[in-house]
Amino acid sequence: MRLRLMSRASALAVHQADLVAAAIRRARPDVEIVRQTRASLGDRNPHVDLSATPDKGVFTSDLSQALLDDHADAVVHSWKDLPVEGHAGTSIAATLTRADPRDVLLVRREVVDARPDRVRVLSSSPRRVWQIERSGHRWLPWTVASIETSPVRGNVPTRLRKLASGEGDALIVAKAAIDRLLSGEAPDEVTADVRASVARCRWMVLPLKEHPTAPAQGALAVEIADTRLDLRSLFAELDDHATRRAVEDERAILAAFGGGCHAAVGATVLSRDYGRITSIRARLSDDVERESWALDSSRTPPPPAARGAFWPRPEERDAATRRPLDVSAPDDDRGWWISRADALPDGWRPSADRIIWTAGSRSWERLARRGIWVNGCAEGLGDTEMPGVDTIAGRTVSWLRLTHDASGDPAALATYTVETSLPDDLQTRTHFFWTSGSLFRRALTRFPSLASAWHASGPGRTAAALRETLGDRAQTSVWLDYDQWHRHVTS
Repeated sequence: MRLRLMSRASALAVHQADLVAAAIRRARPDVEIVRQTRASLGDRNPHVDLSATPDKGVFTSDLSQALLDDHADAVVHSWKDLPVEGHAGTSIAATLTRADPRDVLLVRREVVDARPDRVRVLSSSPRRVWQIERSGHRWLPWTVASIETSPVRGNVPTRLRKLASGEGDALIVAKAAIDRLLSGEAPDEVTADVRASVARCRWMVLPLKEHPTAPAQGALAVEIADTRLDLRSLFAELDDHATRRAVEDERAILAAFGGGCHAAVGATVLSRDYGRITSIRARLSDDVERESWALDSSRTPPPPAARGAFWPRPEERDAATRRPLDVSAPDDDRGWWISRADALPDGWRPSADRIIWTAGSRSWERLARRGIWVNGCAEGLGDTEMPGVDTIAGRTVSWLRLTHDASGDPAALATYTVETSLPDDLQTRTHFFWTSGSLFRRALTRFPSLASAWHASGPGRTAAALRETLGDRAQTSVWLDYDQWHRHVTS
């Protein structure tokens, strides 16, 4: 069987088509693959303002038409570039396993050293422009009075070169694109060019809660003509159902907001064993915005609680006393995974090469106010949520978790102690939200009857402690944060 596989001509598009070709060869070694490239409208008009053009398929429609004209048998697209209404006469036959969908902010090192009060960020995406102007000052480790944005065109290496030449202070780009071009499977000269550009910058992976991505970002779509029934079974073998479902859900959100790549709509769906997380941030007009960070849980939620029957109540949340330990900073190249801002001792001054990861965006903000460059966070989803930064870091990153002395993690470094008083009436309460597995076990030892109560936590290590102690049939649930659980049990 001979298959003509088409893509755009950029290094990234060709590499993405290489990924599809490799998957085809693994599934069907007998298929002869003929590679083709074609320039899209967006490629042929590099100076066009994409936010102003009415064509929703500016990077895809020409390639889709090639299928109908029998100039290709299959086309590889970045899913995010496809118009939500599709292309008449064609359909998506396969969705490959998704790469990391998050965005990366790259800032030139000399800008970081200068710490200007005005930062110029390059991006042509209305979504990225709106998000970074709205939230970017929270992540940078110096006081930023204003973030200004300028459009930038070209493929990823071209945009990186424009950043390096000083056209802007910073650039936002899809992490999936950086990872793919640095994977070692892209052409050597392209990989070397991208690696050199990244090395001239400090980078941070923007949090999905505040920076949900373009719907379907990081996913690859294989499009065929509807008449090509002979190709259906081949591409069905490549289809990743979890990725396709997430992509379709995100694009449905985009469609509900009017569709189109020119809308300032971010929507990302994450599938986890405890449920599906949906992050949405959209600007529909200058005065209408929508945002959501929600979990469709796979666990049975607790019933509402009687007034006063839950722990902790809002006024009890800050009852813990924390004291720093006298600990020296490790002299190695491990990344520091910081459970809360207090876990990084005040006297530690991480070098520019130290990779810093935090448990959530609030800890990130607190460290940024201390002048600490943070590379990303676990979104409050627990330390089992892997950073996934080995490729952009250029090495395999080993992680050292900085936390308190009762964490129960023998590989962690304790940098502070924590003491939490449990109320004497704890056994009279029925609903609990735990932020520490060790505290939960201490409470259960003191009040064994609590085993039959309703227990909740965020994802990660504490949720695992609840399951391991109480068993899978216990009344446990996972929430994205305390506030969402509190609203539910008091409703």
